[in-house]
Amino acid sequence: MEKQQTKVTKEELQQIAKFQESIQEITLKLGQLALKKLNVEKEEEYLDVEYSKLLQEENQLGDNLKEKYGEAQINLKTGDIIYP
Repeated sequence: MEKQQTKVTKEELQQIAKFQESIQEITLKLGQLALKKLNVEKEEEYLDVEYSKLLQEENQLGDNLKEKYGEAQINLKTGDIIYP
């Protein structure tokens, strides 16, 4: 097979450039997405720790109130203690 042309056409060159731009754009977006995912994972870990702390505080508060008032319910609007 004889080679007749020594250059690609202008259209072919534009297609190649467009393809390369698309690859770069997708690569950039994938990198940005990976960073977002990492940040979400870190935030989730932080919130898990904070939630565990709140549960511990809730238990401690409940224990303190039970020790002080015994088995009772508290009306959260008025603060009244209701014994069974």
